Amino acid sequence: MQLFNQKVINKSLLVVSFMFLSSCAAVKDPLGLYKITQIRVDAEAIFRRQNSIVSEVMILTMDEESSVLSDAEQEMLDACVELNAYAIRIRDKLGEDLRAQQRVLNSLDECNVATRKLEELVRTGEY
Repeated sequence: MQLFNQKVINKSLLVVSFMFLSSCAAVKDPLGLYKITQIRVDAEAIFRRQNSIVSEVMILTMDEESSVLSDAEQEMLDACVELNAYAIRIRDKLGEDLRAQQRVLNSLDECNVATRKLEELVRTGEY
């Protein structure tokens, strides 16, 4: 009788394990790796756009200072301080810091909005 119970338990465990593994395989991205990768791509794109627009602002303000551009640039730099600090951390190969990553994640939307605002000012010439 005990041998019968052991076989039933083994088969039940096998069936439950199979069902569990099958359900995990049905989920397209169980760990959210796509989302994590997409956030990294977005952060890098914002960082590149930010650097590009800062270069443009430097060229535009070589001859005369524009307080509107300077204020918008400072607003962008303030909004993107966490992203820039993390980029320096990566450049200096200081390793990953989960708190810093979370701070970047929390400030990414604000940084993106500030960068777009400065890009729009430069594009339209309304400064």
